Amino acid sequence: VLILEKASVFGGTTAISGGTAYIFNNYLLREQGVEDSREMSLTYLRHVAGGQSDEELMAAYVDKGNEMIEWLRDNAGFVWTRSEGSTTFAEYYPYEGALPEGQSRGVRPAPLDDGTTSGPALMTYARRATDEREIEILFDTAGHKLVTSAEGQVIGVIASSEGSEMAIKARRGVIIGTGGFDHNEEMRSHFLRGPILAANSVITNTGDGHLMGMAIGADLRNMNECWGLPFFKPDPDLFSGIADWQLWRGKPGTVVVNKHGERIGNESANYDAAVNAFYHYDTGTFEWRNIPSFFICDSGYTDHYPLPGSFEVGAVPDWITVADTLDELAEALGIDARGLESTIETFNGYAENGVDLDWRRGESDFDKYTAGDVSRNDLRNPCLAPLETPSFYGAALWPGTTGTNGGLRTNASAQVLNVWGEVIPRLYCTSNTMASVMGVGYAGGGGTLGPGMTFGYVAGQHAAALEPWG
Repeated sequence: VLILEKASVFGGTTAISGGTAYIFNNYLLREQGVEDSREMSLTYLRHVAGGQSDEELMAAYVDKGNEMIEWLRDNAGFVWTRSEGSTTFAEYYPYEGALPEGQSRGVRPAPLDDGTTSGPALMTYARRATDEREIEILFDTAGHKLVTSAEGQVIGVIASSEGSEMAIKARRGVIIGTGGFDHNEEMRSHFLRGPILAANSVITNTGDGHLMGMAIGADLRNMNECWGLPFFKPDPDLFSGIADWQLWRGKPGTVVVNKHGERIGNESANYDAAVNAFYHYDTGTFEWRNIPSFFICDSGYTDHYPLPGSFEVGAVPDWITVADTLDELAEALGIDARGLESTIETFNGYAENGVDLDWRRGESDFDKYTAGDVSRNDLRNPCLAPLETPSFYGAALWPGTTGTNGGLRTNASAQVLNVWGEVIPRLYCTSNTMASVMGVGYAGGGGTLGPGMTFGYVAGQHAAALEPWG
C-alpha cells in the first residue's frame, strides 16, 4: 500500500474535526441497550437522502459501518466510545427511523492517554496503524492523472511533488479519497446551486479526484450539494470565518432575519439544513433574498450565552454590532426597520406561548436538545425566548460549507462507475470525492466521516482481493 498525501501533514480536514463517525446499528448502541435495527436505519437514511441515493449503496453503508469500526478496533487498535445520554448530537431530522430523545448513532475515538480527543485522536489512531504496518506515505504529493490500460483498467497514477512528475504503478487498484472541491472556485460556481462564501475544510480540497475521474469517463452525482454550514465573517474578504455549529444560532432569544427583517427559517434547525434557507431567489429584485442574513439577539440572550465568536458570557467581539434599540440596530446593519419590528413583535408572541407558528422551532429533538436549552425552566419552549431587553446585538450570517459532497458515482463495493453505469475496473472512491450516500441530507453528527470511513474500508477489502494486473 502507498498513500499519496497532497499536504505536508497527515490527517486532512478530519484532523481538525470533531472526529465523530455516524454509524448505524453500531455495537456501542447495543451494549448500552439503545434500540436500533437495519430497517430503522434504512428507513431514516432513505428520508435523509431525499431520493438522491442508490438503494444498494445505502444498504452497504448500513451493513458495513459497524463491521468497519469493529475491524479497526480488533485489528488496528482503535478504541471507540459514545457519550452516554449525550444531547450534543441528537438526530438531525425528526424522520421515521431516527433515534429518540437526543440519542445519536455517532461514535467517537476514545481520548488518548495524553488527553487528545476528537479528530486529532482519530488521526493519531490512524497514523499509529499505518506506522505499525510500515505503510509508506508520500507527503506533498498530488495525484493529477489516472493511467488506464488498453482494456480500460486503472493501473496507475501520474503524480507531482516539488515540481517533479512521477508515474506510480498500482498493482491492484487506485482508491481516490481527495476530499471535495470546496476550495476550487470554478467548480463551486459551475456545480453548486448557489454561492458558498466560506469553508472550514483544508485548502487542499480542490477537486483533484473529481477531475481525475471525469477525465476517464466517471459518472457524477449530487454535484449541486454540499455539507452546509453558516458562517460569520469578521473579514469579508476571506473564504473563511467563524462557523456556527449551533453554538449561537438557534439558542433562546435569537432570530435570523434577512435585510427585509423577515425570519428566513427555523433558526434551531441543524446547520446543514439551515444553509438551504439562504437560497431564496427573489424574482422581483433578481437577487438572493436571504444573502446575507443577520443574527439578532438581546441582553436577555447575553445574560445566559456567549455572543458569536466568543465562548465567554458577557464578552462582546469588536465585529459585533451593538445598539440601544432595534431601530438603531436595523439602521446599522442595513435591515428594514419596520420589517424587523414587525417580525420581533410576532416572534415575541410565539415565545410567550411556546409555539412557533411560522417555522415550528423547538418541536424536533435536534431543536430541543442540541440548539435549545432544556435546562431553562423559565421557558415554555427550550428554543424560544423574547427579544425585548436592550442592548441589542447583530452580525451578518453567510452560507458556507464544511465540504462539498457531490462526486464520482460508485456502486456498493465503492467501485467507480462510468456514465453508462459500468464499473471502471480497479478504480475506487470514498470521502467527499464520492457522491454522498446521504444524497441531499446529513443524517447526524459524523455524517461525513461515517460514510467516508465505511466506503474506504469497503474499497480496501474489495481491492485487496483482486489479482495483481502485472
